[in-house]
Amino acid sequence: MLKNIIISQEAIRFLHREGRMQIPNVVIYRDDPTISCCNVRPSTFLISIKVMDRDTINDNFFMMYDNSYDISIWVEKGLLKYLENRRILISLKKGLFKRLLIEIGSEVLQSQ
Repeated sequence: MLKNIIISQEAIRFLHREGRMQIPNVVIYRDDPTISCCNVRPSTFLISIKVMDRDTINDNFFMMYDNSYDISIWVEKGLLKYLENRRILISLKKGLFKRLLIEIGSEVLQSQ
């Protein structure tokens, strides 16, 4: 399903050094909308990414993909169909705060 998950070298260094985790787990999930009305979930969603400890990951909710960097990637099961056959790049966004950035599909081609 997801064979093309690429983590930039900057992001790997960030995960190991500044993330202060020996074995980081990267989680790709649907971000909860900040505004909701009438208990109806919107049809669009943002994809977010965060680093978590293995103990806090819900095995029923996320599915693991491993890559060649020895960093486990967990993807929310609800996103699998949406992300299927798309290239995913995880890089480091610099600014006031450093954080991980996810780019999907054609976004990757435009940035390279």
